[in-house]
Parts: sequence; C-alpha cells; structure tokens
Amino acid sequence: MRHLDLIKKLDHKSDRERLQLIIAWLDHHPVTYRLQEYETGTNLIVDLGHSSKRTGISSHFDIVERSGCANDNGSAIAVCLNIIERYIQKGDHSKGLRIFFFDEEETGLKGSEAYIEQYGVADLTGLINLELVGMGNKLALWPLNQSYPGRLLTAFEQSARTENTAAIRFDKIVTNTADHLSFREAGLTDAFTVTCISDEDIQAAELYYKALQRNTTGLSLYDLLHRAPVFMHYHKPSDTWEKLEESAMERVASVIWRTVA
Repeated sequence: MRHLDLIKKLDHKSDRERLQLIIAWLDHHPVTYRLQEYETGTNLIVDLGHSSKRTGISSHFDIVERSGCANDNGSAIAVCLNIIERYIQKGDHSKGLRIFFFDEEETGLKGSEAYIEQYGVADLTGLINLELVGMGNKLALWPLNQSYPGRLLTAFEQSARTENTAAIRFDKIVTNTADHLSFREAGLTDAFTVTCISDEDIQAAELYYKALQRNTTGLSLYDLLHRAPVFMHYHKPSDTWEKLEESAMERVASVIWRTVA
C-alpha cells in the first residue's frame, strides 16, 4: 500500500467520511475492529494478535474545519493501516498490538479520554502516538527529556538507529497536547508522540524559542513558527497530499514495525 494513495482519498473529507474510508479499508482486507461510541464521537480500535498485553499505536482521524488535513493527520492514519497490513502479511500473532483511530483529538483529546474512561490502560505496555508524520527525514519524539525512561521508548530509539534514522527527543514541540497525554495522565508513562521533521524544522524551532526568550509576541512568533516546513501548512486548506513524502511515512512505518516485531 502506498501511503499517498490513501491520503489522497482522505484529503478534505469530513470526520465521518474519513472514518468510513478507514472502515472500508479494514473490511476489504478483512480486519476485525470495534467501534467505541461515546457521547460526542466514535473511536475505532483494532486488536491484533493473541497476547493479553498489547502495544498501542495511535492516530486521530478528526479534522480541523477547512484544513486539507493530509499531514494532520492523514499521514498517521496511513502509517497505522500500513502497520496492520504488515502484521497481516508477516506478523508474529503471539505478539499483541492495539491500533487506535481516535475521534475529537482536535477538540480537546475527547476520543482518547473517552477510551481511557471506559477501558483504562492496564492491558497496554506502552503507546506510540503519531502526529504529522508525512514530511521530513528525522523523527521527533515528544514530550521527552533526555532521562525519560521507557521500555517501548528505548526499543523505538534502538530500532531507529538500526534503520539509520535520527530519532531526537524534544521536551516540547510548541505544544505538548496530543493523544499520548490522556494515557500518561492515566498512568501509562511509556507513551509518547512521533512527528517527522527536517533540518529546516530544527532551525526554525531554534529561532522560535530564542524569540520566546526575548518575549517576542504576536505576528513575529507566528511567522517564525510557520517557517518550519512541518507547520507551513498546519491547519490550513493547503495541507494536501501532494505536499507529503512517501519516504517519510515508509520510514516511520519501518521503525515502528521493527520496534514491535
């Protein structure tokens, strides 16, 4: 499966249309899934393998109105489906994975919070959450300081090295809000978010945080932030599939697969 082929279908689609496209993909393969209906939305959950303990991999499918939503978060949806495809083709079914497609991340992490409220985290060993993974040749892992522990985190970093991919810890990327937060607050500390970045993103981030230290405010900070390629089209109509890189998503999928396999 080419990630870009799927993302092209997701571009400018509504939340419900995106959910139905994911369901159609799963039905075609076929893959068993369950829908968690809660008061304001719907999560989709795929369990793979027979283990009682599972490693979580998550994305969100809801959108920001008027955004193309290709990198945020069609890229993550595509990588999650790629992992499912790899598992079907060559997975060790004694190992357990749980793939999440969360609703309402953009409106306050409501989907992941609803999951936690109903199911908790006792049967999860850790969580890799994916956000903005369609551009760049490096992996940003956040929010993590250099001493942050975690078996899954360590395995991910080792896998990245084996795949000759830089995986860099960041204590924040503008905001630390993503679906990993719901799991950490519930006690699953080995939970983090992965975002694809480039050298240009790192350079822009350095300028941005220097400006913050100088108490720069308003439009200047906005302009500095959006010099970074990862944020150039963020939450805009221009966040469309042709801006993304197949190689970036394949890199993320390969590192994740090595980590869990």
